[in-house]
Amino acid sequence: MFGSKVKNIALPFDLFDIHCHIVPGVDDGAETLDDSMALIDAEYRDGVRTIILTPHFRMRMFETREQAVRDAYALLRDAVADKYPDMTLYLGCELHEHGEMVEHIRRREQLLMAGTDFVLVEFSGLDEKSLIKERLYTLVSNGYSPIIAHMERYENVRSDFDFIEYVISLGVRIQLNADAIIGSLGGKQKKICERLLDSGAVSFIGSDCHDMTSRPPRLGECASYLAKRYGMGLVKELMHDNPQKIIKGKL
Repeated sequence: MFGSKVKNIALPFDLFDIHCHIVPGVDDGAETLDDSMALIDAEYRDGVRTIILTPHFRMRMFETREQAVRDAYALLRDAVADKYPDMTLYLGCELHEHGEMVEHIRRREQLLMAGTDFVLVEFSGLDEKSLIKERLYTLVSNGYSPIIAHMERYENVRSDFDFIEYVISLGVRIQLNADAIIGSLGGKQKKICERLLDSGAVSFIGSDCHDMTSRPPRLGECASYLAKRYGMGLVKELMHDNPQKIIKGKL
């Protein structure tokens, strides 16, 4: 199995997770509250103290009613408050691109990140550059601040640094997944992540955790790997400072 083989180190600051599927029973992530709490336990051990929970919203695949998402979130929030009173949860969404994103966002505040103007937007792996560019521009021109979820997955743009520089100039931010960074998904994605990190294009790292077997949270291991390769300053920027700015609504 691929991995960084770096032991977790003590960090002088708390970590944030801005991309995860921990809300129970609303998408392909945690199925039950017990599943959710197992993921929360792992996040807590890794030093995570603030989480933006991001259930999927994808047309014809994940269209859970907003009230059902909010009810499940409230159930989890109460359970976490009882066990970890120093952990803070916010509700967000991983919004898969589609032509009516702006209309959906205007109707469902839950599609935004922690009630701000930030939107965690997901694309399909082989989406064309023109479609990605158009969707991002539409969000920006309507006053939203897109964060591209797991940029390492998109074959047509992930190594196109002219494109990356252009979307960043629009105000778009880039997120990478922790398991890809540490090499758990193989050497190819690890190298892509390294190039993106080396370029300074990355603003956030998320766990994108779904369960404790195939897709557990690995933020502690990722933080340790990044500290060894890039220094503690970058870890603090990508896993604490920038995520904190999402909560404040301004990056």
